[in-house]
Amino acid sequence: MFWKERSNGTFIYGEWYKDPYTNERKRTHVTLKSNSKQAQNKAQKLLNAKIEEILNKSRTEAVPFRVVKNEWYEGYKGSLRPSSIRSTNSAMKIIDKYFNEKILIDKLDARFIQKFFNSIEYSDDYIGALKSILNQVFEYAEDKGMVKQSPMHKVKIIKKAKTLDDLKRVEEKYLEQFEAEALIDELYRRPNTYRLGRLAEFLYLMGTRIGEAVILKPFDIDDDIVRITGTIDTSKGYKRAVKGPPKTLKGNRDISMTQRTIDLVKRTTDENKLDALTSSKYIDQGFIFVTKSGTPIQTNSFNLALKKAGARVGIRKELTSHIFRHTHVSILAEMNIPLKVIMDRIGHDDEKITNDIYTHITNKMKITVIDKLESYGL
Repeated sequence: MFWKERSNGTFIYGEWYKDPYTNERKRTHVTLKSNSKQAQNKAQKLLNAKIEEILNKSRTEAVPFRVVKNEWYEGYKGSLRPSSIRSTNSAMKIIDKYFNEKILIDKLDARFIQKFFNSIEYSDDYIGALKSILNQVFEYAEDKGMVKQSPMHKVKIIKKAKTLDDLKRVEEKYLEQFEAEALIDELYRRPNTYRLGRLAEFLYLMGTRIGEAVILKPFDIDDDIVRITGTIDTSKGYKRAVKGPPKTLKGNRDISMTQRTIDLVKRTTDENKLDALTSSKYIDQGFIFVTKSGTPIQTNSFNLALKKAGARVGIRKELTSHIFRHTHVSILAEMNIPLKVIMDRIGHDDEKITNDIYTHITNKMKITVIDKLESYGL
């Protein structure tokens, strides 16, 4: 502490402190009428209290919601894949339309946020994703002392009632077994898509994601087990693709293969060895499901071929690689395999569409049982 006497006979006492955000040395002061030992002790206490008040104010100063949201996102997006960053960026824009740049985070309450959710028209899944973002933003703000308590626990999301159209949409998410087999046969039928047929059949039989399948190499196969330990990372292109981390915590798993799948993998691996010997354009990188040049099959090319093949065999559903994954779920549900076992096999912690398909299939089976009982007069 320092002090000096003023011309009017009073004394200014000052103290230095460090700004918590800039590390700059700053000072504050108080004025007393005496420089006695008692006055100096009082001045020190007053200065300590004043500095504490300044520092507390800087820690809890009102901050715009968007500033906090963007600050949280800068740290969070480092854990996201490029595709997830794109979808999260879109969600951020929706939030920004409602939460303008002047709104202070400590002024936001559950009522204001509830009005936001009541005003938007999106799917239950997408609204859930928006709520997850806001949950994390407010948790971050609470941890940093910007709000005393997150208001999100008081915000309720009312799920829309299921309609016949919703049930129909669930059926659009998977193929009936005869549709899947017809589609795979159509891919095999043409020389320029038979390699895609190999991949389609594997996805159908195993329920993996396409990114998990195309990064597989023979050493990932152990007798009748496929070891899924990651997904494809194409940040440097498909020609320099490498294995990245799994999409979810449940992504790393061992999946048992049927004899049909074992034969498929062996046949595909043998064909690749032959191509490596006979084609100068084939660059052997060791992957199983590849193009004629040896690079992993691209998702966009695969999906485009599916759509064309589907049109030729009369399938009007939206066809992407994921439909085989959903089809695998539907087949397991028809076999009365418990949902948890299915989740473990396909590597999901909790996926809404998987639950929807499982519920839809099992409900259909219950109706079928009643019809059969009644047909027997029971």
